[in-house]
Amino acid sequence: MADQPTCTCGGGEAAGQKRIIFACSGASNVGELSNAAAVALTNEGFGNKACTASLAIRTPSVMKKVEDADEIVVIDGCPVECAGKIAAGAGIEPDQHIVVTELGIKKIGDMTVHEDDLEKVVSAAWEGKGEKKPAPEEKKPGSGGCGCGGGC
Repeated sequence: MADQPTCTCGGGEAAGQKRIIFACSGASNVGELSNAAAVALTNEGFGNKACTASLAIRTPSVMKKVEDADEIVVIDGCPVECAGKIAAGAGIEPDQHIVVTELGIKKIGDMTVHEDDLEKVVSAAWEGKGEKKPAPEEKKPGSGGCGCGGGC
C-alpha cells in the first residue's frame, strides 16, 4: 500500500510559541501581498505559514496544527476576507486578523508586491494590529460608580 502524503506546511514553533499564519493569495496586489507577508513572517520567525486551501477542506494534519497552536493569524488582502471566511467555515476564530486594505494599501489589479507595502503588513502582524479586541463588558445597574444613587 502506498504511503499517504502528509502536509508539511505550517505549525512549527516560532518566537517561543506555536503561531500559524493563514493568508489570502488572491489575484491582486493585496492578495499577493498577504501571501508574501506570511512568507516573510515565517522567515523572520514570527510563526509558520500554513495552507489556507487545506484549512478549507479541513485536512486532519492542518486541523491538528490548529488545535496545537497558541495563536492563529489570518492575513486577508481585502474586505471580502476570503481567508477569514475559510477559517470561520472551519470553526476557527483567529487571534489576529489583518486586512491589508485596512492598512491604507489600495487594491488594484496589478499583482506587484511593493517592498514598502510588504513591510507595512509584516510590521502590523508583529505589532499585533489585527488582534481581536475584547468586547466591552456590559455594565449592570449598581455596578459602575456613575452617581445614579443605585449603589454604583
